[in-house]
Amino acid sequence: MLYYIHGYESSPDGAKGIIFKEKLNAKAIKYRDCKPENIVISNCLRRIVEEIKHDKDAILIGSSLGGFLAAKTALENSNVKQIILLNPAVIPPSIDISTIKDMPMSILADMKDNRLFNEKLGAEIFIFAGTEDEIVPPNWVLEFAKVQEATVRFLHDDHCFARNIDRLPDLITGLLDKKH
Repeated sequence: MLYYIHGYESSPDGAKGIIFKEKLNAKAIKYRDCKPENIVISNCLRRIVEEIKHDKDAILIGSSLGGFLAAKTALENSNVKQIILLNPAVIPPSIDISTIKDMPMSILADMKDNRLFNEKLGAEIFIFAGTEDEIVPPNWVLEFAKVQEATVRFLHDDHCFARNIDRLPDLITGLLDKKH
């Protein structure tokens, strides 16, 4: 089954959640019941794992923070067979998180998991990266992609994929068709 994990300031009912449900029949996972700034990463991961635990061939689509959550879930759960990441918020080991603005330090500290840059995930990884992403620097995505031997496709777009949001379902379907 296909699951969607939304970003930090979004929700399962955000634009991507709706379009992925309508066009891809993806199930949007609600991983928090609080304001974004109050999330606890371990609680978010627990909810995601609970949602997918009976699916032996889970495919996760993760956007931004949801991309980090998808990658971390795939790292620790062998039932995740494929992850499709949209501007994933993966923080390389060399980054000083105190320089990152607009997100609480407690969340950033939990997001900095060096295993994502040192251990190979068991899932196949596809990444869409916006060339004009103002939130996640492209070099972070590339560093992660190199370690994970992921396929990266750049789109001339911003962090939210505002220009390409209507194309994303077709692009994702193309990836799924190649796999199955």
